[in-house]
This record gives sequence, structure tokens and C-alpha cells, in this order.
Amino acid sequence: MIRLDTARAEVGATSASASTGFRPDFEYLFSTVGDAALRREAGGEHITASCVVVDPDTESVLLNHHRKADLWGQFGGHLEAEDDSLCSAAHREAMEESGLSQLSWFSPAPIDLHVHDLSASFGACERHFDVVFAAFASVDQAPTVSEESLAVKWFPLTALPPSLMPDLVVRLPKLYRAAVESQRVSDLHRG
Repeated sequence: MIRLDTARAEVGATSASASTGFRPDFEYLFSTVGDAALRREAGGEHITASCVVVDPDTESVLLNHHRKADLWGQFGGHLEAEDDSLCSAAHREAMEESGLSQLSWFSPAPIDLHVHDLSASFGACERHFDVVFAAFASVDQAPTVSEESLAVKWFPLTALPPSLMPDLVVRLPKLYRAAVESQRVSDLHRG
């Protein structure tokens, strides 16, 4: 299971260009709840990891129609015992929920932080502190639907579905740009 110091370090490594105002909320959760913030069983407010999958060649995003929310969104969810980092949790969620066999690139650090309240359909979960990573895939890859989704589909950024999760209409283009920028920076550091 992921350690609290690992989660704190990953949250701290979130891209400065993401410019989210949620970093203090994460620190408050870590300081007041401690390790329990990493387990859904420990309370209604906890950390989740998600992944925005994009195809930069076609300016498209792969989204899932989430069964509980009945809305379209990125892939993600709770941390599991086998996850040793938020990055590994986001990668696992992206692969499980998209049904893709491979991703051509995965961000080494989060591209965004987000805190959102949940509806009663999520049971004991009241608020998710979501750490967002990014991945690249091709629209030529055929996704498959997992048990957590009603559908999985590629959408051009210019033709997003009308039933997006709240605030993704505004956030998704920003997340797309952050993904592309993160990959560019990652390539510069390798080269």
C-alpha cells in the first residue's frame, strides 16, 4: 500500500503550470487524517487517483460513462493494496477502466489536483481528493467497457459529450493542454 510520505511527495510534485488552488486542501487532509486519507474504508473524505487519456495527434480524449455517476469523465478511483504510488494507482485505473492494452506515454508527475463532493449514489464516499495524471494512446486503439462503466469512447475536444461530470467542460481542455505540456517537458528531461 502507498505510504503517506510518498503521496505527499507526489502531490507536491504537481506541475506548477496546473495552478490549482487545491494543494492546501490536500495538505490539510494529510495533516488531520494521516494514513487514513489513503484508504476509502477510513472515512468519507479520501485520496483518489485518476488519469486523463489523450491522443495528441487528433486532439481527442478517451472518456468513460461512469456507472454510479451516470456522467462522462476520466478514468480513476480508489487506491488499492497493490498500489505503491498515486502514479501506479492512476495507471492501474486507466488500464482497467479503458480496456486498452497499452499506453504510449504516462506522466511521471500529476498534472492536476482536484477536490469534489459526491452524490449519495457513491455510498459512504462524500468527498474525493483526486490526483490527476495523464497518458497518451491512439484513437486507433479500441477501448472496452469495464463493470464500472456504461460506455468508453473517444471524443474530439471540440465535440465533448453533453453529460460530462460537473466542471469538466471547463477543466478538460486545460487537462489536455497540461498532458501535452507534461509530455513535452518529460521528453526534454530525457533528451
